[in-house]
Amino acid sequence: MSITPQAIQDLFDELEASKQARLRAWGVLQRLRALLCDLGNVTIDPPSKKTFDVEGAILEQALKKCLSDRETALKDLANAAKRVDKAAFGHQGDFGQAHQALLKALDRAGEFIRN
Repeated sequence: MSITPQAIQDLFDELEASKQARLRAWGVLQRLRALLCDLGNVTIDPPSKKTFDVEGAILEQALKKCLSDRETALKDLANAAKRVDKAAFGHQGDFGQAHQALLKALDRAGEFIRN
């Protein structure tokens, strides 16, 4: 079985196409990293090893943290608003403390808002 110059060229073309696909995939991961850093307001450490598996695991953990932090901030904000409502209009609890809790929750939730 002889290997033709065209067969060798086809292999080179396939190899180059594979390389370009990996570069595009890595670029997508880096854009996701930048988006999480920007919108999630977090710092994501670079991978110890530049592999898709390690980078994917790092980004997955960062995404989980971002979503968890946002959920916590929203729950705190909703609870604080309910406390203020009860304290102001339901005559239950101390309005001053409820108002302070609301302001703190607003500050925390505000960290997720882009200007």
